[in-house]
Amino acid sequence: MQGLVHAMQTHAQTTAALQAQAPAHEAVFGGVPMMERFRRMTPPFFKRESDPILAKSWLRETEKIFRAIHCAEEERLTLATYMLQ
Repeated sequence: MQGLVHAMQTHAQTTAALQAQAPAHEAVFGGVPMMERFRRMTPPFFKRESDPILAKSWLRETEKIFRAIHCAEEERLTLATYMLQ
């Protein structure tokens, strides 16, 4: 579980560095940016829980939101890492 958290944190840092260097590119669905659609669904934050049950619950809820907003597979990791604390 800690490996997953570490990988997601590393991805978040890498994504932030790349976004600072490159022009913004946002996926838009129905005229609304995907990040905005994701945030409107009030996704749960992941607070470095070591309990696998809590981690799986967070993952299930986050995946449910992805399906509801029709989020493309390649955008899911970026949006999920946004919710790490």
